[in-house]
Amino acid sequence: MARPNSTRVTEFILLGFTSRRDIQLLLFSIFLPIYLLGLVGNLCLAILIRAERSLHMPMYYFLSHLALMDLCSCCTVAPKMLSGLLKGHDTTPIPACALQMFFFAAASDAECCLLAAMAYDRYAAICRPLHYGTAMPQRLCRLLVVVSYAAGAASGAIHSSMAFRLPFCGARTLDHFFCDIPPVLALACANTDLNQLLLLAVCGAIQSVTLVAIMASYGMILCTVGRAGSQRAVSTCGSHLTAVGVLYGTLIFMYLRPDGTYAPQTDKMASVFYTVVIPTLNPAIYSLRNADVKQAVRRRFGKERCRACCF
Repeated sequence: MARPNSTRVTEFILLGFTSRRDIQLLLFSIFLPIYLLGLVGNLCLAILIRAERSLHMPMYYFLSHLALMDLCSCCTVAPKMLSGLLKGHDTTPIPACALQMFFFAAASDAECCLLAAMAYDRYAAICRPLHYGTAMPQRLCRLLVVVSYAAGAASGAIHSSMAFRLPFCGARTLDHFFCDIPPVLALACANTDLNQLLLLAVCGAIQSVTLVAIMASYGMILCTVGRAGSQRAVSTCGSHLTAVGVLYGTLIFMYLRPDGTYAPQTDKMASVFYTVVIPTLNPAIYSLRNADVKQAVRRRFGKERCRACCF
């Protein structure tokens, strides 16, 4: 049943985490370093992979695009969140809210697809090393990245366009720190059953298919390295699976649950993981434990020191 009509809403008031000023400033002091670390880490990783010829391999090609997606994700959400914490309040116009929803949804779903491509690449490299060149040609790598971006963009366009075709004519207080899909739909003064169905269908399809592909790939990898007795490879796969588990756990909790179970405070805490924490952790999980990346960093810093000495 539609809600009674009233003045049309042109902007949302973002409540953020809390109204207590001391806690807002405390959260700002915590989230600002995390955001800057994620920003610098992902940007440096993407630049390093593009600059170092030794890293021009499928694994690092995918990793550079994962860094770009993480940059998009955290830069879409964190600056607005930090601004609200610093000022103590925040508002966002409807068009800006729609744009934020689109970019975040697109980056999240594109990342799920890219993680599946990365898992398949690791399967081909570890379980079929003699056929790796034919299993992962450059053409296929580019295609998988394009498909990831296209799937993310399509998902973001569907959710944002369908959400903001609804009328917002009553409450304009958004109990969240960014324009996420569930809290925005909760403010619509019209039936949202179609939106909920699309959320379940589109996000459910992307997340379930990619999760099955990831688990199947890493399952075969673990069987192969387990027989070979490689503890280091098992540890690396374990860290990758932990990162995947945290990401998919929060995404499924947020988007693939029954309508009417939205719990603002719990959902805000879950949202922090996939908007700020995971983009910061990914460079460390996927690259800093990698010998090739460490050697590339040493070579790059070595070149810079030599140039400084020459001057």
